[in-house]
Amino acid sequence: MPPRNAPALTLALAAADLGALRWAISPSWELLASVRTLTRPAGHAIHLPWVSQHRRDTLLTDPASAAARDLTAGPKRHLPGFLAPTPLSPLTGLDEELDEVRRTPAAVVRRDLAAVFGAELPDSLQPLRRAPRRGTAAVVAGLHGYWQRALAPAWPRIRALLESDIHYRARTLTERGPAAMFADIHPDLSYDQAGATLRIANRTSGPPGSRRSLDGRGLVLVPSAFAWPRLYVKTAEPWVPVIRYPVRGIGTLWEPGPDTADLAPALGATRALLLGLLETPASTLELAHRTGLAAGGVSAQLHRLAAAGLVAPHRTGRVVLYARTSRGEALYR
Repeated sequence: MPPRNAPALTLALAAADLGALRWAISPSWELLASVRTLTRPAGHAIHLPWVSQHRRDTLLTDPASAAARDLTAGPKRHLPGFLAPTPLSPLTGLDEELDEVRRTPAAVVRRDLAAVFGAELPDSLQPLRRAPRRGTAAVVAGLHGYWQRALAPAWPRIRALLESDIHYRARTLTERGPAAMFADIHPDLSYDQAGATLRIANRTSGPPGSRRSLDGRGLVLVPSAFAWPRLYVKTAEPWVPVIRYPVRGIGTLWEPGPDTADLAPALGATRALLLGLLETPASTLELAHRTGLAAGGVSAQLHRLAAAGLVAPHRTGRVVLYARTSRGEALYR
């Protein structure tokens, strides 16, 4: 937890920054943040069902994975910037992001290692400092293997939650403006429309009253499952400024489906189950993954719920998310 009277950060937004505001999904960020969750589970109780399954992953125990582990989990305050590049699209894939990490110039790798570790660089990262190109390739390989074991099986479920958050935030921005949209992201984040500034309270580091201007570089908002319960802000060049925040509905991520027995006689067991799961918007694939049903069967049942006015589809990029309508919500009041 940040100390009392922790420093705040103020970001000055130009009109061009607000005009370039966008959302993105970052698989590599979820990977990095999940490693830190595994190594510090006490601060991430909401993920304990997942932690209990992966706490002995070889990334944490195998000496051959020490570089990837120490680079990702070692720094207490922040990650080396090159390890978490700003995603520029909701469609960014893991391989694309890891390729960017692998291509990091040697000077940037050494600069970031010095900024984060100073004179206390772990022995496992000395080869990375000496030969950044070879070292980053080894780190990326270790992280990719970890992804396949620990996150790939849950990724459809996580991604659907992230996509539903983007849909909700974008709709809030359109209907109620930036002040309402920012106010709903995190208690530590507030927007002053008159001064065109964002204030991030309870920072864990930095001088009191720190202020930075984004200078028209734009701002990317990244919902994250494993960021919970904190905000993460990066404004350093050459990256586009980014704020990573806990995804809306995170409390539902690892929960089993709701008890829909009362609605089953009226709707049918499958439709009642799907309607219950749509407490937050979700895609057909996400619902199929969570229920174990075939995607085609889920799609057919969603069409029936939509015909009854209980759910409605909303397109986010290439993905269609289903959400309860006011009529569907009324069944749960």
